Amino acid sequence: MVTLDVRPQLLDALSALRERVAAARFPLPLPGAPRARANRDELLAQLDDYLVPRLKAPEAPLLAVIGGSTGAGKSTLVNSLVGRQVSEAGVLRPTTRTPVLVCHPEDHHWFADMRVLPDLTRVWLPQPVCAQGGDGDDEDDGDDMPALGGELERALRIETVHSLPRGLALLDAPDVDSLIAENRVLAAELICAADVWVMVTTASRYADAVPWHLLRTAKEHDATLVTVLDRVPHQVVTEVSRQYGALLAKAGLGDVPRFTVPELPESAGGGGLLPSTAVAPLRAWLTQRVQDPSARAQAITRTARGVIRSLDSRMP
Repeated sequence: MVTLDVRPQLLDALSALRERVAAARFPLPLPGAPRARANRDELLAQLDDYLVPRLKAPEAPLLAVIGGSTGAGKSTLVNSLVGRQVSEAGVLRPTTRTPVLVCHPEDHHWFADMRVLPDLTRVWLPQPVCAQGGDGDDEDDGDDMPALGGELERALRIETVHSLPRGLALLDAPDVDSLIAENRVLAAELICAADVWVMVTTASRYADAVPWHLLRTAKEHDATLVTVLDRVPHQVVTEVSRQYGALLAKAGLGDVPRFTVPELPESAGGGGLLPSTAVAPLRAWLTQRVQDPSARAQAITRTARGVIRSLDSRMP
């Protein structure tokens, strides 16, 4: 398998860089100080949650983070890709929200420890046991994690399903435009941990500023990026798709893989699953990324190298 050329001196340099970034302080109320602190936190998140763990374990599963605005349908999309409800769907969110990571049972160990997102406590939900003695998915899930008995701050819930291919993990992030500041910060941190950024928007909100900020950030970092135009009414699907494609092209993102999901009764939320045909193209694209060694290496290498190259302009 083709992987990153990871040399010890690169990891040593990144570790030293990480210590320098963590030591930076901007205590005075000067113009630019808040932005400098935000840049520092973003750099630390990408170094701790993505770059160093990925370089140390290039064989680890591909992590696709599903991000987007409130009501974009991220959770319904994740549930539909998986084939069962693993993440709470609906426009109205609780005050705090625990992000959900879904992977194949044999990949559970990669995320149960603190290899990635070390600041998030791992939690799990006990699965319902059927008369045959189990649900067929989670024979030994979460043995080393506390059960989730109410919302926990800075927590990550791990779910395992056999329906996902080995080597692929999906992470349903909080809304990037959440009214809760902590949720917005967590959403940005989770996106920084992604090998693949899956940005979800809707037919009514595809021109909003927040999604475009993330799209431009992905372009600046040369991250492996996918966009999903969700909840598109059948009668305007051609026109909306054309307009969205034109905006992407104007922003230099015309070559980004783009998927359209029609508006369906199940799109309204409440845990409904979309028909498998509605998400089949996106699922096929993600599956190819993990089953084709060349596609996998290209996705991981592009994002990792993009972060490394971006350090030149972000460090000053």
